[in-house]
Amino acid sequence: MNSPLAQTLDSVTGTTTALTAFLRGIERRAAVFAELQCGEAAHGDQALQAIFAQFVAEARGTPQVEWPRLFWVTFLESPALAAEPLAPFWQGDFAPLARLDFAARAVVLARLVAQLEDAQSALVFGVSEDSYRQALQRALPQRADGSPDGPAWLALRSEVQYALEELSPERSAAVARMRAAVVADSTHAPPVVPEREPSLLNRPIPLNIPLNIPLRAPNWLNKLRGGGGANGA
Repeated sequence: MNSPLAQTLDSVTGTTTALTAFLRGIERRAAVFAELQCGEAAHGDQALQAIFAQFVAEARGTPQVEWPRLFWVTFLESPALAAEPLAPFWQGDFAPLARLDFAARAVVLARLVAQLEDAQSALVFGVSEDSYRQALQRALPQRADGSPDGPAWLALRSEVQYALEELSPERSAAVARMRAAVVADSTHAPPVVPEREPSLLNRPIPLNIPLNIPLRAPNWLNKLRGGGGANGA
């Protein structure tokens, strides 16, 4: 029979292996999401390091079945991601993202980059599925007359797919090194209990407002609660 210490070490090793596999499967989407969310690759990667560290610390005390939701909640809550770079820029077919504020951009990228289904996005954002779909509809590219711009949406979706498939080997390697370092460092620290009252993982979905994202980013959260989530400030 293994000693308690051996069992603990086995548990830590197993969790570390699982965390590595989970992040390896999501890190490419997370890197592109962070870049397009803030409008600058370097800023996005810097935010991603903080996101990885926070997620790994909390994930060690969270059932694995909850990791996908925990990751994207942690991602969108990150103060590092919410801090704007000096010169955010969205070029070419990414240009429609420039007109959106932080929240509306996150709604679009949850679909295109994170590739979350409506039900998954609703759980991450803490809203009903109908509320998420309405928010996505408001954030879609529009023509000058306010009508939906279908070709622009298709072009944006295609450009996102290209960015995911063609992430440079250098950047992929840098993100992988970042992930490995964060996971390795976490083996020496106790699990962190998320400071959420009530926990976002158990928060009931609000139905009485168009979109209410319970995240720690007050500069855009207040706008969203006021109904101004579709267009830039």
